[in-house]
Amino acid sequence: SEVVMPAVQGLRGLRQADRVVEGAEEIAQVSGNIDAAREASKETGIPLFQAQQTGIPAQLEDQAYVAMLPAGTRHSITELKSQNKAAGDAVDSYLAMIAPDNAVITGAEKVRTAAQTAVEKAKNIRREKASPLYNEAFESGRKVNTLPVMELIADKLLDTPPTGQIAVNLKKALGFVEDSPNLKNLHNAKLEIDQIIHSRGDNAIGGTTKKELLDVQRLLLEQMDSASPTYKGARAAFEAASPPVTAIQDSIIGKIANLDDGQLKSVASKIFDPSQTNPRVIRDAKNAITDVNPEAWDEIVRVELERRLGSIKSTAEGGTIENIPGQMYRALFPNDKSTKVLMSALDEDGKKSLKYLQTALGRARLGRPGGSQTAGREEIKKQLRGGVANSIRKLFSSPVTTIAAVGEEAAFNKNVAALAKAMYDPTWKAEMKALVKLNPDSPAAGRALTQLLNDI
Repeated sequence: SEVVMPAVQGLRGLRQADRVVEGAEEIAQVSGNIDAAREASKETGIPLFQAQQTGIPAQLEDQAYVAMLPAGTRHSITELKSQNKAAGDAVDSYLAMIAPDNAVITGAEKVRTAAQTAVEKAKNIRREKASPLYNEAFESGRKVNTLPVMELIADKLLDTPPTGQIAVNLKKALGFVEDSPNLKNLHNAKLEIDQIIHSRGDNAIGGTTKKELLDVQRLLLEQMDSASPTYKGARAAFEAASPPVTAIQDSIIGKIANLDDGQLKSVASKIFDPSQTNPRVIRDAKNAITDVNPEAWDEIVRVELERRLGSIKSTAEGGTIENIPGQMYRALFPNDKSTKVLMSALDEDGKKSLKYLQTALGRARLGRPGGSQTAGREEIKKQLRGGVANSIRKLFSSPVTTIAAVGEEAAFNKNVAALAKAMYDPTWKAEMKALVKLNPDSPAAGRALTQLLNDI
């Protein structure tokens, strides 16, 4: 015993210490849950029941089950409907904070206009850097030797069918070059060849035609640079200022700027589609649009919120109360990536308010009637009716089964009705708060619950 007992006592002490630590961690977690829930409830105006505040699964299951029992339905449904209305009002208030109601009509067009302005702004910056040099080169009146270019085109035409796509476009290029050896005219010829090379849709050219035209354009530019070093410097300045223009044209902003009127309804989905964008892309788009028109960005955010809420479908069947907070939560926050994309579109105030709304809706959707957790609810039912001992007593009281059953059913319904009020009615909030602090297995908790039900 001298050897074994100290070891046993040491192990026992370690286990007790572990239980204390685990208990402290659980209390801290529940306390954090309650604080976060109450803050979100206060900020959004969505009332949260005690089980929704603590987030403890057993309490949420109790709350959902009691609301389904006949004696507890009337009061709990009234409170759940009130919570539904508050959730709807909170979402409406958030939408109004982001942008006015008519944003759903004007938002997409404003964003496209802002996107076009942003692209044009980048082009203007590039133009401002290169234009003075171009103008200086044009004013010099330098002549360009275009003979090597015309000879190159003539050689290419010898090897192509005269009516084919390659020949037709080479002849267009030859016509541009032949017009005048003037530097400015040849610069315009270069732009015309650019248009052909980069044409899309029905006017797009094949890869071979594009290669032949690029050969012609390359030689033309060499001749122009040779004739005017100033023109060569202008082209270098233009190319140095081109990356920002290329970047915005290739971004979501550039894609929106190119949308026609029939495609405006897809603006929000193009910006906020989590499969095509990410928080960084959204932030870049936001910066580009707000730099031109902050109101346009706010409106497209509201369009996206309305688009998500438009996916809600009523799931109420029979007499079941709809879980409005749950429907709104799933619509606004369908998955983690979609939520991050939405959050990145907001300023700090909008983000903070949306997080409150996310917390409040996320808690309010829990512990509501619905689903099937038969085993757990049967255990709750046994507890409410008096447990297994009550069933054994009934077995030996068969002569008065009918009278006993009627009396017990009435008592059971009375207890359920009182328990529903305890869970849903804020009148008993203080008593419930005191009750939850007690050890549920202790006689004190049993007496407190009995007293609470009797008082109700």
